[in-house]
Amino acid sequence: MLDRLLACAILAFSYGLACAQTAPPANYESWGICPFECCTYRQWRADADIPVHQDRNEHSAVVFRLHRGEVVDGVTGVVVAEKAGAITISRALRDGYIDGSAQPQLSLAAGDVIYMVSPLGEGAYLFWYQGKVYKSGTDLAGMPGVDAGAAKFVWWKQVRNSASKSGWTRSEKFKAVDACG
Repeated sequence: MLDRLLACAILAFSYGLACAQTAPPANYESWGICPFECCTYRQWRADADIPVHQDRNEHSAVVFRLHRGEVVDGVTGVVVAEKAGAITISRALRDGYIDGSAQPQLSLAAGDVIYMVSPLGEGAYLFWYQGKVYKSGTDLAGMPGVDAGAAKFVWWKQVRNSASKSGWTRSEKFKAVDACG
């Protein structure tokens, strides 16, 4: 690993080339993601009393409180990978989709390591590989060598109430987030 970093540094210094990061930066943010199957941003109903914060920080000012049964707009969200889940690919496979492409973009080999940066539901993830983010088309969570249990994701939701005030919450206590049920 040290040899690889040294070679990258020499290339970057000598030729002005950038080397791809092998792992995502700490607290990588996936904006606009709804992190499970059928998850959708639309009108939601609070299933409990929920504080809504000014910023994506539970210590920031509470701008309003939702009461059980209150309807709000789920505006958008961001999944923060506080710790990305490392997956060591166990067999050669084609995966890694980008918007606008019906074909996988990557030929991954046994031993390659990718990093889950956001769940999407039903075994699908956004993953980081060599400095780029892709959508999986394979159930990566079922692959041997998955360190998914060590992954830690936080989903911040931006909501807007009937008075047009908006703010952020980590609460999972909403109904109608799942468009399938």
